[in-house]
Amino acid sequence: MSKGWSAARVAHRLVTAGHTEVDPGAAERHAAVTLVVRPRGRDLEVLFVRRAELPGDPWSGHMALPGGHRDAADADLLETARRELREEVGLDLPRNGFLGRLDDLHPVTRRIPSILISPFVAWHGEGARVSTNAEVQYHVWVPLDALRDPALRSEVRYPDGSREHVWPSILYEGDAIWGLTHRVVMNFLNIITERTGQ
Repeated sequence: MSKGWSAARVAHRLVTAGHTEVDPGAAERHAAVTLVVRPRGRDLEVLFVRRAELPGDPWSGHMALPGGHRDAADADLLETARRELREEVGLDLPRNGFLGRLDDLHPVTRRIPSILISPFVAWHGEGARVSTNAEVQYHVWVPLDALRDPALRSEVRYPDGSREHVWPSILYEGDAIWGLTHRVVMNFLNIITERTGQ
């Protein structure tokens, strides 16, 4: 990599790439998640949380990005992302701490409720401390090098009624990053990967 990352450089990549917004259509709910990045040497690392194991929660115990459902009091989805980030990991970021958006996405399995998810990207400033709440078992910062590493690519097999789905995943120190979270991460990696002349 020719130079280190800054918030402005990440934001430029996101703006240049653009993002796909999906019509909510028949989705019952709308949610927002945040992919938080911070510098790690000349590269970046991403904040993940392992969700608490709760009965009836389809994401129980999964590796995830901080986020959740939009509340009626949220002015927009960015406010949903800000609120969930503050509640789940104790990061109270201003609106200008969010650098851009990634592609909207829907779950593709019937085991997950009908929901439309809008991912945002935020910058973790110096001195900001992660402090998780009861919805989170723990958090981990994962270097982009690990997320890119073909040796850490794997699969997760997940039952869906009478069928079994096979999902691509990234294994990092015993945790599997897969499903919706994996899709968000791959979207970000595709945008952030160094290309000639950028």
